[in-house]
Amino acid sequence: MAMSRFSLTLTAALILGSAAAGFAQANSVPLEPLLRNQDPRLEAIGAWKALNTQDEGLITIMLDIVERWDPWQRYRSEDGDRYDAMSVILDTLIQRGEVVSPAGIVAIQHTFPSEALILARRLPWVDQEKLLRAWYEDGRVYDRTRVTNEGSDYLMIARVSAMILTQHREQGFAVGLLADSVMRLSVSIPDDGSQGLSRCLVDCEAKAPCSPERGGMQRVGWPHFFHYVLEENRPSRDDTGRLIIGPLLAAAGGDNITYRRVDTDVYLNNCYYPAPLNAVTRHRLLADMLGIPDRDMAWSIQDDLVLPWTNDRQFLAGMGESSALEEAKLHSTVQAIYAKGLLTKVEAASTRPKLSIIVFDDRQKTDPSKPALPQFAPQDLRTSYRISKLNSLP
Repeated sequence: MAMSRFSLTLTAALILGSAAAGFAQANSVPLEPLLRNQDPRLEAIGAWKALNTQDEGLITIMLDIVERWDPWQRYRSEDGDRYDAMSVILDTLIQRGEVVSPAGIVAIQHTFPSEALILARRLPWVDQEKLLRAWYEDGRVYDRTRVTNEGSDYLMIARVSAMILTQHREQGFAVGLLADSVMRLSVSIPDDGSQGLSRCLVDCEAKAPCSPERGGMQRVGWPHFFHYVLEENRPSRDDTGRLIIGPLLAAAGGDNITYRRVDTDVYLNNCYYPAPLNAVTRHRLLADMLGIPDRDMAWSIQDDLVLPWTNDRQFLAGMGESSALEEAKLHSTVQAIYAKGLLTKVEAASTRPKLSIIVFDDRQKTDPSKPALPQFAPQDLRTSYRISKLNSLP
């Protein structure tokens, strides 16, 4: 719709005046010029008012704006006005149940990861699967490079994507999940006749108590802002009191991912932020593929072994037997998943979860002639071995 500069200026003045008074007089103002405006605040007001209209043309404009979002703008601090305007547009599209194109979802995926996942779930499965697989693979790359900050969003998206792909039992997905899984074997080497020590190597941190969320200040002259938060296994009550559980986004491995619409300026406690893909969550998803409880898997994320030391030959023989036993457990899971039709024959022959053996020398060191522990050489390249220099007895 073409408008003169005078008409556009008059429209802006009317809307801004009504915004200051709670948008009380905005109903009669045409919305298309606002959505096509270069002022993010007017764009946000137009999107906010479009929530309760039946004008499909306005939805088309907003969908186009989403597709043209600059994917290099990742944070609100980079351009707060543009970020806030887009958050209103996405909120309107989500609340109306609209379907955003894959191109639009890709454009916003790094800036608005939760909204991207919510919108992706509305796509036909053929389009949805492509996005989920790409997000899962991105998470695998970031997991290996140990990237923080932005990488945490990649890992969160990868986790939720993996849960959805697990739900659908997609061919070609299990192989990556198996290859990235890790089982840890903690080996304590005490003197013969002595008791060994147990150690926690994974999932060892206790969860901090939840703190209440606090409200902030909304922007004057702008619509009310909302964004979307993903949460894992949110209960009906916690340390902060009664909680409201939002709509379900994904469920697999005994875990539920829900989402919640929250005031943008609320200070979140992130108490139920979804865990990334890690040893624990991968193990649960593999159990889900097999249709069994996590506790019934052939192997655990950590096993503990006490191997009293007598001599090098006895030590190396014990390590060989123990590693072969653990590797057999891992192979049994691969074969079980292959039997479910989730692996090809080639994938089943070449894929296996990793085994990480960490040895702790817990022998008394009072005898200076006592030799150092010998190095054990695993026969399988997917099995690693090292002698820890930490937590050993003096």
